[in-house]
Amino acid sequence: MKKIQGYIYIAIGVVLIALAAYIIRNNLNENAGAGKASDELLGGVIEQMPQVVLPQVPSGPMPVVDVEGRSFVGTVEIPSLGLLLPIQDEWSNDNAKVSVCRYKGSVYDNDLIVCGHNYTEHFGRLNELASGDSIVVTDMNGRSFYFVVSNIETLGAYDVEEMEAGQWDFTMFTCTVGGANRVTVRCESTGQMSDTGEEPDVIKAAEESKHIRK
Repeated sequence: MKKIQGYIYIAIGVVLIALAAYIIRNNLNENAGAGKASDELLGGVIEQMPQVVLPQVPSGPMPVVDVEGRSFVGTVEIPSLGLLLPIQDEWSNDNAKVSVCRYKGSVYDNDLIVCGHNYTEHFGRLNELASGDSIVVTDMNGRSFYFVVSNIETLGAYDVEEMEAGQWDFTMFTCTVGGANRVTVRCESTGQMSDTGEEPDVIKAAEESKHIRK
């Protein structure tokens, strides 16, 4: 009887190991697919950047371009994580599978919030950021807006009011593993912007980025 029980435990162990291996492989494949999709869309966004920074838009809606049937408002660069990502105009489950998305707000009004899945090549490493790290948001006029990380906090998955609270100039967030909470990065503007008539900073960043597949 004990021998039979031992065989049963071994069989259960083998099944659990196989299941864990399947889940890990599936997660790796999903992450790789999300990274590749974001890279391809980034290339389309960069192609539509002007060759020189256009005059500043004082406030209101951000310009939108179409890439492969999806709408984008610009890019976000996180140098310390080696990330350069396109920002889709609106969040949805489908959109978030391929790139980070605007949750609400505008970079012109200093209230932009961007969200993304916790894929490694999207926002999965936000918890590695530290106060003082640089963040660059570039609109589709080629103008870059510079921020520094000021605060990192963990909010509940459904704590919408807290996510939108405060006078933060720029916010990024992603779900923790399991989705119970949200890693939330709050940023303050440095007041620096790229100058009209200059080559957009993001073009050079894209040339040097691993996220533009040559």
